[in-house]
Amino acid sequence: MLAAALLALAGCGGEPAPLPEGAVAVQDRKLDEMSGLAASRAQPGVLWAINDSGNAGRLFRLGEDGSALGRVDVDGAWLRDSESLAYWNEDGRHWLLIGDVGDNRGWRGSVVVHAVPEPAPGQEDVDIAWSLRFRYPDGARDAEAITVDAQAGDLLVLSKRDRPARLYRVPLSARHGDGIVQAEHLASLPEEAIAGAVTSLDLSEDGRDLLVLSYGSLYRWHRLPGETWPEVLARAPEALPRPAMRKAEALTLTGTPGEVLIGAEQWPAPLWSTRFAPAGKEELAAAGDAGLGGAD
Repeated sequence: MLAAALLALAGCGGEPAPLPEGAVAVQDRKLDEMSGLAASRAQPGVLWAINDSGNAGRLFRLGEDGSALGRVDVDGAWLRDSESLAYWNEDGRHWLLIGDVGDNRGWRGSVVVHAVPEPAPGQEDVDIAWSLRFRYPDGARDAEAITVDAQAGDLLVLSKRDRPARLYRVPLSARHGDGIVQAEHLASLPEEAIAGAVTSLDLSEDGRDLLVLSYGSLYRWHRLPGETWPEVLARAPEALPRPAMRKAEALTLTGTPGEVLIGAEQWPAPLWSTRFAPAGKEELAAAGDAGLGGAD
């Protein structure tokens, strides 16, 4: 399948970018600036992706093997600088959050995220259910990394160009109000904790593992029961191995505990997977005995 895709590209003129060892190639030719990636829980094996800035709203449906499974137009959305996707469950429904949060020049007075219900198999268009516009408390920030802390009901945003990167919180409940919401600065990453600019972010469904992708590497912070994000991010992260990948900008945790998929903004877009060992019951029990948290 991969060989066929690369031969087809060669026949179209243009040299395909090399794939990292162990990666598969995305086969939808229009997904040539992949900047956001999210794994479905309602449809196992299905991935959602978006292109980078200046594109009409469109979601790409992919298989984990890179196969093209169709596209879904997001009605009414023109994305100024779309940089990330987040996936979460709320009130028994599965949602995708499109992060129009890029700001390379640092001059946007506010940025916005758009929520859509996860499209059903075969669905070709979807309406925006709601949008949430926000600003930062300390001036404009460029960001490519968003995720949803579903247990807290918060949008989390990690800035790209700050040294160190800064984590912000926006309550999703603010979507019910009028006007522009001010984000809250929660914490900054430890000095020199990561290499390169931050490009993507995801949080496990149980809220325990925070994954950060940068141009330099892949990192994991593990949150013990009862810990706040400032407490978590005060620690140095675990660096997870990943191959060299030009413009690695897309990251998602899948429905398989500890499984991570990474994509890049190139053509053909690669999908590369790795795994880490999620926390076991013994670790969580030990944390409880140490007084670090309560019941799950």
